[in-house]
Amino acid sequence: MSVKIGTATDYGDLLNVLDTFLTSTGMALTPAFSGAGNGTIAALGGSAGVAETITVTFTSATAFGVVGSVSGSLGTGTVGRAFVSAKANLTITAGGTAFGSGDVFTFAVTPPWTSLRRVSGSEMIWQGPGNGGLDEIIVGAKTFNDVGTDYYNWRLGGFTAYNAGSAFNQQPGYLGGASQAQPSPVLTLWDSSIPYWIIANGRRVIVIAKVSTIYVTAYLGFLSSYMAPGAFPYPLIVGGNLAFETEPGTTGSNWRWSYTGNEMRNFALPFAAGMSFDYQSSLQLRKPDGSWRGFDLSNAEQSFGQVWPAAYVDQSTAYDWRPNLDGGYPLLPVVLFDHTPNIYGELEGVFATTGFAQGAENTITINGISHLVVQNVFRNTKADFVAVRLS
Repeated sequence: MSVKIGTATDYGDLLNVLDTFLTSTGMALTPAFSGAGNGTIAALGGSAGVAETITVTFTSATAFGVVGSVSGSLGTGTVGRAFVSAKANLTITAGGTAFGSGDVFTFAVTPPWTSLRRVSGSEMIWQGPGNGGLDEIIVGAKTFNDVGTDYYNWRLGGFTAYNAGSAFNQQPGYLGGASQAQPSPVLTLWDSSIPYWIIANGRRVIVIAKVSTIYVTAYLGFLSSYMAPGAFPYPLIVGGNLAFETEPGTTGSNWRWSYTGNEMRNFALPFAAGMSFDYQSSLQLRKPDGSWRGFDLSNAEQSFGQVWPAAYVDQSTAYDWRPNLDGGYPLLPVVLFDHTPNIYGELEGVFATTGFAQGAENTITINGISHLVVQNVFRNTKADFVAVRLS
């Protein structure tokens, strides 16, 4: 996956940053490596990228050649320097063990996402190409704010098609419906500096933002489905960090990033228990029948979806999932299922982990791939951390 880390000036600038990142270059998927060296690679697709596999082959400890399975030879590069082309961009960093001749990185790349609507700092609708360049995954975000109440947020959207003449909440298949009687999830931000992490491939994008001392997250795009594509052709996820049964008025203080109610929960650890409607969850999935399913953390849930493993561990102070014997941290997939029973699949690149002796912005490295640790908005108990893959 492709990653962008930086600081936006405010909530509108962050939307512009996300748009530029998705649409200016293709995305790179998680790399594979064969060889003796233990350095790392950071990769992106190119501005004219196509769906193909990029092979990086070392000719010495510091030199390599780059070849695309469709594009052919893309040139040569040097460890520690950015390699730039219209088809793929990458930087290789040396590790403690030098690379050797014949060492190989391989990774797939996708075309860039397509901008369907761009109102700078205000409204975006994108089409993701899928990892094979053959999908049409349509998602978006639209800002809303109130200066007096001091909130500056994104309304998140998922759609089944795009109509240039229709408003954001009138797009085909819009989560929430045209009347917004069933509200879609929200990302709570502010009108000030926002450190961010954006992680994307052709199927989905994850946004992690730090607002003051809290961490908020969004997931737009496909679930990694366990079902056959014919049975589940459009497994669309819309996840944020805030969702209500009844939304506050436009000047309601509960819209602000500092709200601490149970509705304020990141998508990977959504509504704890006791939902009355699917749309109360900050994590919603479009089911095969076209309806939207919300998920919570209740192990007794019979009406809505559940999140494994969080729904089946003690969410109280007795939660005591320890690190591994070697001191590392275990990572488990975040799996979505419900009582029907259907096991839908897992959030792509998002993992459950223990919060024991843990902290936000720690990194967990497994097989040379880093994972960012994120707390559940303002919550930082042992049950309130997940890890997001940064590759």
